[in-house]
Order: sequence, then structure tokens, then C-alpha cells
Amino acid sequence: MEGIIVDEETFLASFGEYNYRISKNYLAACELNKQIKNFSEIARQLNCSPKTVCEWLQGRQTPIAIRSFNFLKSIKLMPLKESFFSEFILFTDLAAFLFGDGHLSKQLGSLIFYGQKSDLKNISMSLNKLYGINSKLVYHTANSTITKIKNGCIIKSNPLGFCWQLYVNNSALARLFYLAGIPAGDKVSISTRVPEWVMNGNKDTKRAFLSVLFGNELQCPRLRAKNAFSSPQFALHKIEQKEKDLRIFLSQLKNLLKEFEISSSPISSEKCRTIKKSGARSMKLYFSINSRAPNVLCLFKELPFKYAEKKQTKFANSVETFLQKSAWLKQEWDLYKKVIKLHDGGLGRRTIFKKLQLPKKYFYKINAWIHYGQKPLYYGENVFLQMLVKTLV
Repeated sequence: MEGIIVDEETFLASFGEYNYRISKNYLAACELNKQIKNFSEIARQLNCSPKTVCEWLQGRQTPIAIRSFNFLKSIKLMPLKESFFSEFILFTDLAAFLFGDGHLSKQLGSLIFYGQKSDLKNISMSLNKLYGINSKLVYHTANSTITKIKNGCIIKSNPLGFCWQLYVNNSALARLFYLAGIPAGDKVSISTRVPEWVMNGNKDTKRAFLSVLFGNELQCPRLRAKNAFSSPQFALHKIEQKEKDLRIFLSQLKNLLKEFEISSSPISSEKCRTIKKSGARSMKLYFSINSRAPNVLCLFKELPFKYAEKKQTKFANSVETFLQKSAWLKQEWDLYKKVIKLHDGGLGRRTIFKKLQLPKKYFYKINAWIHYGQKPLYYGENVFLQMLVKTLV
């Protein structure tokens, strides 16, 4: 069915052959009961126990798969399909979070999100408001031993881990995430792909997914000079056997970034390896966002970090500082246009320099503009940059 991500049949069948058969009989009984009021006759036609049919139709018993299905239907997530409803937007947000600082239990019984207390409280309130689901926010501390191999040397560390965790115990929602392409269990050891419904979705769906995932995993860009940002890195880990799989996943993200006209570096690998408890070695692959100001400003405008309030505030402060110090860029672009126009009119650089009464530093600069084809910083992107500045101010 066009536009459907998870349909009724797929959802019910995921409970196994027995539960699927029971669910189909239940639905058939409900349909027959519209015409036949004799429970025994309905049971005979379905080859079911009359007692069971009676309990079904009197509302005293409902198959587990049907209960889950009815719950998801009540919150506009069944059938699951792309939409502009708040319920689907939240589903997309949480799906992205589960690829980052989240965990979908292997048994499909629960979800856990890790992060800042304020961000998790926002998720908790949205879950309750839109889905009627209660969640539990707890502060967790844990000791762990991390073993790494770097340049042939084994390095061990024992960091004290602490963070806020949001526990969501809802098997229906967990199952739906799994069927929608969200990895369950140990993400480092299994294959992952950006779900097709995201890759082929509308731009709002892609924006929501990337905004949350980058809020989780992308380094915060910072201003390293008055006209240049740092090059923020996006990195994930996989066991070595899944390197190809991780490269595909990162390539998918890079392709999504291109749709928002955000450029990024080739995928690279860190030489260091981490030894998991199972003995498997994990590696880190990453790519970076191009640090040119127009590119970073485009990231800020198109994909604001979501459920990462502190990071987004820090990013916004860097952007604001850049904008405050970028007035000289437009002055340079305007001056360049005047210089080129005067030179095209037959004037030499010395005459132009005197005519415009320029500071001494421009004597050699306009020579480079005229004779060596150089241009002011970001001149080729001036229209784009000015447009962004207007929308961001």
C-alpha cells in the first residue's frame, strides 16, 4: 500500500503464527457479529471455542496483538504512514534518537533514552500528551572498564559514567519501532540502515530525523576565528565485521545532507580499536561537516539540533557572534564589484586605489583581484550567505 510504512497485517504477523491466527479469528468474529448475534454459530463458522468467542465479543478478553494494534490505532500510528500529524513527527524524532543516544530492547518490551534531564523531560511530556504513555526519568551512575588498542598498545581506563535515563515500557510502541527499521539490541554489533521511509520521505520527515540524530551525535560547531567555524564531526562505532555496513549508513546520512545543500567530508576511520566484553573489536568511522561559514550557517538554519537544548544554545551563540562580526564581508564584496567595474572601464590599479581612497592594505589586495583572479572571502557564495544572514538575524 502506497505511503504505508507498517500495515495491520505486518504488525499482527510479527507476534508469531499462533497469535496471528488468534487475532485474525478475533477480527473475523467481530465482523460476523455485525450480522450474526448467535455466538455459537460464529464459533462454528470459525472453528473456535464458543467460550472464547463469547469472551471476545463481550469484551472480557482480547488477543495481545489486537490490544497492541488498537492502542497504536488510538494514537494515530496504525497503520503507520508518513504524515504531518504531531504523533508521526514524535515517532520520527524518537526513531532518530534510538539510532543515537537511545536503546530499543532486544525483547521489544521497552525503550531507553539517554541525555540531559531537561531534554528527556520534554520527551516524557510529549509521550504522555500525544500517546498517553507514562515514562520514568532516573539518574544513573556506573563504573566500567574500557579497553583500547592504539599503535599496538593496550590502554585501559575506568571512567565513572553518569547520565539521565528515560525508561519507556511499552511493548506495542517498541514493536512498531522495530518493524519500522529501528535496530534492537546492541547497535554496535548489528547491521543498521537509515529506514527507507526516511530516505524516501518528504523533506520535513528528513529534517526531523537529522535534527534529532545530529542533536545526539554531531559535535557542536564553534567559531574558531571571526570568519571561520570548526568542522564538526559525526562519528559512530561498529564491530570490525560491520565496517562496510557502517560506511553505507554514513553515506546515507551524507546523501540526506546534500538534499539540504550541506557539504561534508569523505568518510574516515580512526586507527584506534575498542575491545568489547565479547572480545570483538569495534572501530569508529566518521565524517565532518565542511567548516565554511555558508555551509555551517545552512546547517544551523536547516537542521537545528532537537532534544539537545544546551548544544543548540551553544551553536546559536557562535552563529550570533559570527553575524555580528560579518559586516565587513559585505563591504569587501561591494568594494570588489567597484574595483572590477573601474578596471573594466580602463583604469589601472594605482588609479583605482587613489580614486577610491583605500587604506594601504588594499593596494596589493586589489592587484590580486584584478590580475590574479582572486576574490574576497565567500564572494562566490555572497548571495546565498546574505540570504541566510537575513533569515537568521
